[in-house]
Amino acid sequence: MGGLLLVIGLGVLAFGLMHHFKGKRILAAPFKKTGDIAKNPTSEDPKGAMSTEGKVLPPAQPLLSAASKTPCLYYELKIERIYEKTETTQDGTKTVKGTETLDTIKGGSVFALDDGSGQVEVDVSKGADFDNMKDGYKKEINGWGGSSHVQFGEYSYDIPVIGSDKGWTIGFKATEKYVPVEGNLFVLGKLEGSKLVKPGWRSMLASNKGREGLLGSIQKKKKFSFIGGGAAAVLAIPLMIFGPKADPNAAGASCPDQLTDTRLLCHDNVSSKSGDDFTWTVTKPGSYELEVIAPKKKVAFDPQLIVKDAEGNVVADVEGGVGMNAKAVLEAKAGTYTIVVKPGDGYMVSGGFSYEFEIRNAGVAPSAAPVADGDTHVADPIAADDALPEGENVAAAEPAPAAKPAKKAPAKKNKK
Repeated sequence: MGGLLLVIGLGVLAFGLMHHFKGKRILAAPFKKTGDIAKNPTSEDPKGAMSTEGKVLPPAQPLLSAASKTPCLYYELKIERIYEKTETTQDGTKTVKGTETLDTIKGGSVFALDDGSGQVEVDVSKGADFDNMKDGYKKEINGWGGSSHVQFGEYSYDIPVIGSDKGWTIGFKATEKYVPVEGNLFVLGKLEGSKLVKPGWRSMLASNKGREGLLGSIQKKKKFSFIGGGAAAVLAIPLMIFGPKADPNAAGASCPDQLTDTRLLCHDNVSSKSGDDFTWTVTKPGSYELEVIAPKKKVAFDPQLIVKDAEGNVVADVEGGVGMNAKAVLEAKAGTYTIVVKPGDGYMVSGGFSYEFEIRNAGVAPSAAPVADGDTHVADPIAADDALPEGENVAAAEPAPAAKPAKKAPAKKNKK
């Protein structure tokens, strides 16, 4: 709980810090009357930053939005594809619905601002960060007959070639936003010639709140962000120190990347054919039993368990078979090992395969001979207690000769 609260607090603080720098940028840029800029188009800022505000004058060349044909200063028309696709997960095959953006059509004009002292031109043909955009057009078209274009209001959009791997198209959607030709605007940009344009290093700012109104809005957001984020971060500290702590080694917890000696049953997910990697540190040499447990799912997991020593030599490599468990028993010396859990048959589903994993102390050393270099399969230990007459000491028993493990028959796969 404390960790989550700390993350939220830091996120809110970052939001406040972003507005802090935005306010500093506005205060640092020279602010002049529109007429003064027109008479003397120079900036004291090394990068040519300049800001001004005034009444919006219509563009000499009118600009109409793409779909609704509304007179505007700037517009954006987003075209999205609606699709369905079949996905196979470990819980079976299902159909999912989604959208993807095909294109965003933008248009901007050259207009003028006048505070009564004279006009200065503003070029937003390369875009700007507006805070007064309005909804102009919205439409969703269900169904597609395979035509090469689709019509949204007055705009005809040419549909690109869509690969079959992206599912089948069931419709399209268009959303238009625009900046009206009205009111007053505060603009911060770069002075280029006698125009204000988009700076090459950052966005142009444009607000109908005016300079003071925009600074006030930024100050309010910054204040609440710093207070709220700071309070959350401060409250998180005692919760993290004195609050109940989750035991990462508890049974049922997520498997950590770093493992030491034994590990109670934990759960994880493998989402790539190359598998999950764990670092296993052995501080107590002895016999260990490692097991990957495949859950009962409609599409079953074929777990493969690989263990490598610090030099990269494979000391265990077992494949459980589809829907079966993979278990390896080995004599481990003190040191660091790499454990890999992967799909043994190379088959992967959307979202990956879930599994459980456990490392147990085998208690009795396996009767098989020590693993030789290059031997990649480790057999289960002989149950020595069951093999000896009652009352006899296990240590006194003569070890059985090492037996070469029988070759495991390939498991029958049943995957779709």
